[in-house]
Formats: sequence, structure tokens, C-alpha cells
Amino acid sequence: MIKFVNLVKKFGSRTVLKGINLEIKESEIVFVLGTSGTGKSVLLKNIVGLLRPDGGEIFIDGQEVSKLTEEQYFPIRKKCGMVFQHPALFDSISVFENVAFGLRRHYKDWSEEKIIERVKYCLSLVHLKDQEEKLPPSLSYGMQKRVSLARTVAIEPKVLLFDEPTTGLDPITTRSVNNLILKLSRELKTTSIVVSHDMQCALEIADRIVVLSDGNIIAQGNTEDLKKSTVPLVQDFLHEVI
Repeated sequence: MIKFVNLVKKFGSRTVLKGINLEIKESEIVFVLGTSGTGKSVLLKNIVGLLRPDGGEIFIDGQEVSKLTEEQYFPIRKKCGMVFQHPALFDSISVFENVAFGLRRHYKDWSEEKIIERVKYCLSLVHLKDQEEKLPPSLSYGMQKRVSLARTVAIEPKVLLFDEPTTGLDPITTRSVNNLILKLSRELKTTSIVVSHDMQCALEIADRIVVLSDGNIIAQGNTEDLKKSTVPLVQDFLHEVI
């Protein structure tokens, strides 16, 4: 579903991604772990075209996208739903209109009845049934995160991208969000990439874990592979959960 070939990204004289080679299969849940500043979020932003690579190629669903124009990227972004670290909701409009926002933009031919049906279905997926008329500021931070999830899955993306989805959440809400990521990925059969520094979350739901350090992939594999790794940074992450 997604393939990086010698991906390079620079900011001035600093090279953040140093020739990343990685393939992510359809319907796979992949966690990208690493300490702050290692290029995890930069990797996600290159997928959706918020940043453009300085070298290498990115393939999404078989299409090379790194040199597309903004207009050409529009259908790619429809395939890739991104959940940012913060909910980034519109505070002045209802939960319903927040979730419907992408639908109105991408599906201009949909009837209002179809939009209502889709919004209610997506809110039920994230356990927010009957919250449509509330404004985001009236919801807890965890609930706002779930609204953000509903808004992202509403347009039926093939790929879900999560940028530090549990940052700032208490342990109970963190577990709830992780369970939602797993549920949504399996039920909707999406390919999911989760950028995180939380090894516990990765061990619980990832099909594969990729560890970035200083712009390079230093380890990858399933949970059992990572538990056997002798790479010092991987061992440091594991020690946090033992």
C-alpha cells in the first residue's frame, strides 16, 4: 500500500530522513517509534504531501506521488486520512458538522440524508452516539480525539495516519484510543501507520514496529522480533514497559 524508496528529507543543512526504505502492506498496522526529533512525523507528512521529499520516491497504492502538483495530490489525500496529535476541531461548529466537513468537500454529490447517515455511523464507531449537536469545547480532550478519529474515517480512506494519537491522555483514555485504532483498522480494513514513542501501545496492537533513530531505520519486525532485539534504543524502549 505504501512504499518509500531512498526517501530523503532535509531542513536547511540538517538531513532528517537519510534514505528511508520501507514497504507497508495493505491492512497492516505499523508503529513508527523513536525519540523526539528523529523524523517520525516528517515521514507521515511526506505521505500526505504536507512536506515534499528532497530525494527518493513515495508510492501510495501503486502510484508514485513525490512529484505531484497540489491539484494532483487531492485524490491521494482522499485515500489517506491523518489524525494529528491535537484534535484540531472547529470549536464554533457542532460535532456533526466537524465530522461532515470532509464529506461535504469530497462528496459534493451526496444528499444530506446520506451525509447524516455516514456521520452517525462514524460517531457510533468511536462510541460518541448522540453527541452530534455538542460543540467541541464542551467535550473532554479524549472525546475530542475521538471526534477527530470519526472525522478522519468518514471519507473512507484506505490509509489511516496517526501522529502521536495518545499524547496528553491519561492511561485509561490512552488504552481506549489504542483499542479504537485497532478496531477501526480491522473493521474498515485500512492500512494504519501510527507515529509514537509509546512502546507499550505498539506491543499491544502493532503488526509491525519500525524504530527510527537519527533519520535511519535501526530495527523493525513484529512484537516478538523487537523483544529479542539487541539494539540499545529498542532495549531502552522495552525497559520502559517491563
